[in-house]
Amino acid sequence: MFAMPTLPIELITEILLRLPVKSLLQFRSVSKSWFTLISSAEFVKTHLNISGKKYNVILTGLINAFTSRETQYVLRDYSLSSLCNDDCVIEAFDLDYPMSSPQQYVSIVGSVNGLICLMINEVDLVLWNPSIRKFKKLPDSRLKDKVTGGNQCDIPKGVCVVYGFGYDESSDDYKVVGCIEDRINLVPQAEVEIYSLKSDSWRSKDDVLDGVLLSKPCKCVNGKLHWINNNNDSNIISFDLADEKWGKVELPRYREGDLFLDLKVLGSDLCVFCNYMEIHADVWVMRDYGVKESWTKMYSVKYPDRFFSPFISRTLFMSNKGEVLLVPGSTLMVHNPEDEPIIYPKVTNFDFCVAMNIYIESLVSPPLLNELSKAAKAQMNDNNAADDL
Repeated sequence: MFAMPTLPIELITEILLRLPVKSLLQFRSVSKSWFTLISSAEFVKTHLNISGKKYNVILTGLINAFTSRETQYVLRDYSLSSLCNDDCVIEAFDLDYPMSSPQQYVSIVGSVNGLICLMINEVDLVLWNPSIRKFKKLPDSRLKDKVTGGNQCDIPKGVCVVYGFGYDESSDDYKVVGCIEDRINLVPQAEVEIYSLKSDSWRSKDDVLDGVLLSKPCKCVNGKLHWINNNNDSNIISFDLADEKWGKVELPRYREGDLFLDLKVLGSDLCVFCNYMEIHADVWVMRDYGVKESWTKMYSVKYPDRFFSPFISRTLFMSNKGEVLLVPGSTLMVHNPEDEPIIYPKVTNFDFCVAMNIYIESLVSPPLLNELSKAAKAQMNDNNAADDL
């Protein structure tokens, strides 16, 4: 009887690194050595960098919107590639997200490397990877206490914390930036705090910008967080996650009119959608980051008659192929720049859309990252103690 040939571990690793997340989760149960390999920080990081990225859409929806019945919040998951295909019916999957409750408001602060930062009821923050069903609730910041006064049921009207979430490659750390704002009295930033996943703690930042009101959503590009400045229609406010300094990025020279601006990311470039109410949207991309002259209007998206709605959503997305996904209210539509007919994807279980976000499937686990950081810190303390002996 011949023995089964054994592949070198190096070859096994190379094969596993190119498999999708779903397969890797199953293969962890093959053996203890495979579980250890697939769960290791080095494997997770390498897989993130070299594997073919699968993009999914998370839609924040409302059930019973604009009816007399109680409104409920849901998160639903879609395959991005399927949404651009009109040949099949797409099934939407309900996501069982952390701290979920139908009556609690839920929004997505941002997504990077498969990690999603959720905000629950305007005050609680959670880092969550829906692909591997792992999450970490962030410790409360002083900003939360100041906004709620210790009572989440009594949040002052108009006072909120605007958040941004991103990855600092220089320190291999995930960070959340929070700023208190009073939107009723138009009082700009009063206080800023930064959360680091490595230290699992918040710290205050003294450097606060004057005369700035940050507009949601926040987008992370080039290692910096970006918000449109509501107090000034000519710039974007940036925050560098590496040196933690504020900056400004000039907006493109868009045509004036009855419009709202929305920040997006196209590939790795900063993108601005100028949405002219119920008529069309201009798509601008900054080809050379930080250079105003590099803003390029790629094209305009004309809205068809059936697009008309009093609830035009600010949920626009453009794929790397140039296909524009728009979600006005309870309608999905895909526009192709090659003058092809507009596609209306057939989606089951679709409700009124509040927001839409894109994430990639990955093995990145917030609890694991935090544990590894603590272990490294403990090892460093042990080494320092040994040196002192």
